[in-house]
Amino acid sequence: MHVLLVRHGRPETVVNSPTVADPGLTELGHWQAERLAHWLANENIDHVITSPKRRAIETVHGVFTPRGLTHQVVEDFNEIDLGSHTYHPTELLSTEGGEFWDKIMAGQFDEIGWDHPDVFNARVLAAWQNLCLNPPGDRVVVGCHGGTIRVILAAVAGNPGASFRVDYASISRIEVAASNDEHPEPLCQIISTNETGHFDAQRSEPVGPMRDGGVVPPPRSRQPLSAPKN
Repeated sequence: MHVLLVRHGRPETVVNSPTVADPGLTELGHWQAERLAHWLANENIDHVITSPKRRAIETVHGVFTPRGLTHQVVEDFNEIDLGSHTYHPTELLSTEGGEFWDKIMAGQFDEIGWDHPDVFNARVLAAWQNLCLNPPGDRVVVGCHGGTIRVILAAVAGNPGASFRVDYASISRIEVAASNDEHPEPLCQIISTNETGHFDAQRSEPVGPMRDGGVVPPPRSRQPLSAPKN
């Protein structure tokens, strides 16, 4: 299974909503989503998963709709802010977040509707493990969030403290080899992180470094689903 982890495009700001904040995309975010859809048009995507958040669904709408697919919502791929009534785009959070930002920095997560980071990491990795053990397709898009993607990448890299840049509507790819009698856990291998070439270029077909359409060879060594336990 080839997994494309897609971060949502640039969302609107929501402050003190009477319900859980669930912003859609800005005009820029819709442009980012359109570029993403054009870039992936010639890839044989056969399944699309999203978090329940509107910004994630809108970003990959142009991926699943033309293919006649429906998106599968996986609650546990939600962002850390799943219960918050305020949302600031990440790049504005420290400058415009005010008291909200102060509570994040103070670790007062319950007060703002955020998961504790340990809870967040655990639920994301449980959802990731379930996906790897039960692949729904050969080429699967997961439309989700920067925090969600970072947790998955760090776990596959075997370094929970690793830091990854994940831009709006970027693509990070992981190849997942199925388990077998010799290896009871699927093998996960990071192929790329933070692809953003679709904002600057267009393609009529995937080519790949070997001019073979971007076919990924089987991994040469086995890496467990998530970080090894010491």
